Amino acid sequence: MKILIYSFFFAFFCFFDLSAQNISSLKADRDKLLDDINKTQQLIKTKRITRESTLEQLELINSELALRDQLITKLLQELEQIESNITATEESINQLEADIESLKKEYAKLLQETYRRRNAMDELVFYFSAGSFSETYRRYRLLKEYARYRKHQADQLITSQQKLIALVNHVQSQKEQKELYLRSIKDEKQLLDSSKAKQAVVVQKLQSEEAWLLKSIKEKNVQAKALENRIIELIASAGSGSDGVDFDKYKGKLIWPVTKGLVISKFGEHPHPVLKSVVVKNNGIDIQVVGNETVFSVHNGDVSRIVGIPGYNTAVIVRHGKFLSVYANLKSVTVKQGDRVMAGDPVGVVFKESEQLYGILHFEVWEGNEKLNPSDWLVP
Repeated sequence: MKILIYSFFFAFFCFFDLSAQNISSLKADRDKLLDDINKTQQLIKTKRITRESTLEQLELINSELALRDQLITKLLQELEQIESNITATEESINQLEADIESLKKEYAKLLQETYRRRNAMDELVFYFSAGSFSETYRRYRLLKEYARYRKHQADQLITSQQKLIALVNHVQSQKEQKELYLRSIKDEKQLLDSSKAKQAVVVQKLQSEEAWLLKSIKEKNVQAKALENRIIELIASAGSGSDGVDFDKYKGKLIWPVTKGLVISKFGEHPHPVLKSVVVKNNGIDIQVVGNETVFSVHNGDVSRIVGIPGYNTAVIVRHGKFLSVYANLKSVTVKQGDRVMAGDPVGVVFKESEQLYGILHFEVWEGNEKLNPSDWLVP
């Protein structure tokens, strides 16, 4: 019985430890999402004047919606883990109650037997009725073992009852935590609905600007193509570079090119946020930042080009062996062509309009002639 009970508790607490680790990991992801949502809301609150800024506001709202969807998913996953823990704990309580009942019955029998042997003469008769000294000693040892076993059963019963109290308190705490998560999910869904309402207002405002939007998309495509051509020219004319040749080992581990920022336009092709029949393409990602944000090299490398691109202001291209990282829309640079930079070294400052509180960094990653998704390479 002792081995069974302790094996049971060992298995339960191993399960609980793993569950706690899972919840801790989910909480870390949730905290990161909350931080991104707070950044988004701060950017949304900045003053809007132009049509361009209104479109950027819509992109921010869309980012907030996506983040809140992810946050609700994380909360639901945490809630599912808590419910699983509650079920496991309640099963443990039921098992322990059954074990305690069994221990009580065994202990009751021991007490009855002790009561039956309560007269000290019974023990003397038991000893002296033995046929030999060795038999008398064996009987003495037997009674000692019986007394030790009786004490052990009493101790085990007390220990099991204490564990039962602890488990009952634990499951109550888990149920209270579950209620908090249910309220958090309800609150987040309300905030999600509020953000959707804001999104609808901005979309309606921009839908009347279809001609301007189409013109803006065309201009951005021309600017993106100009930057792409400069990068391809560099690839064709330059060598592989000597630094940063281990770039491929840092997928998902590269530092961010800015300290505080939010991705408002993802890599690849996706529907335009207003003109649903239009597909927009991004060769990198656009990161919106507040203030005169310094831009950093994401890895060791050599500054291969510093070029001016209409729509992207100044762009710095850093080579990392067969890889390139591109930092575009800079108002100033702090490096020169041919400089060697280390991960975290500043390369420039993000451009922003004088009346705006924020700027947008366009960031790309290339391997040879292939454009890569920068989000896959940056640390989450």
